[in-house]
Amino acid sequence: MDQNNITNNTHQPFLFAGILLSAVVYTLTACGNDGKRDISAFYFPLEELEDGRVYAYSPEAGDSADMSYWYLYSDERDSGDFLTSTQYDRYFEIRQIVREKIVSSGSLARNTYLYELDTATGKSIPVRTTLESNNLFPFRVTDSLGVFLYRMHYTPPGDDSTRIYLIRNRRFLGDGPDFEFKGTPYPTIRMGIQEVIGHDREGSAEFKGHGEEWYAKGLGLVYYYKTYGLENQIRVAYRLTDTFPMVELERRARTR
Repeated sequence: MDQNNITNNTHQPFLFAGILLSAVVYTLTACGNDGKRDISAFYFPLEELEDGRVYAYSPEAGDSADMSYWYLYSDERDSGDFLTSTQYDRYFEIRQIVREKIVSSGSLARNTYLYELDTATGKSIPVRTTLESNNLFPFRVTDSLGVFLYRMHYTPPGDDSTRIYLIRNRRFLGDGPDFEFKGTPYPTIRMGIQEVIGHDREGSAEFKGHGEEWYAKGLGLVYYYKTYGLENQIRVAYRLTDTFPMVELERRARTR
């Protein structure tokens, strides 16, 4: 028997196995490559928020008296990664608390509390909302045709006959301009916003708005604007101007 034939025949099973393995790897890679872009790095950086951080947003007009502050902190539990944001107004009063769960596909709202004035007591109290669709931020996107829906409603304190609701659609608009923060430029992406705010009480009324959000890589939300009304007569716009520990926000609240 030819020794060369013995050698070739011995290697054939291994060669076939290698070809089969390559085909399997190629197939799995092709299936995982769904044409979507991973934008998770543009959302708030969880690892840097484990000790908490305040994001200070200034109005576009530059009026420091109308600042908005977001205190963000992340925590890791057996059930997953979470991010909590507490939003304060210029008077350092809490306006909203949102707790999110971070999953492979993006950020999902777990619960949202709004702080409303209780007409009976004259104090601001938390009001838990009912979440109907909880998509906050997607991690994998294709183009502006994909819409990510957030929808909730709540009943104001002391007024059981009224139901207020918010419908918000986000869609990916692609790359945005670099955002300069503390002397460093950061690449951004843009998200388009469409909103409907309405209430049901002896009929219904709706207030529509639209705008944009910019998210910077390694920072999160750095700029947003919204316009409301048929002629866009109401416009709000804020940009990130500083970040600092919670103790600094407490100091500012004491000295205002």
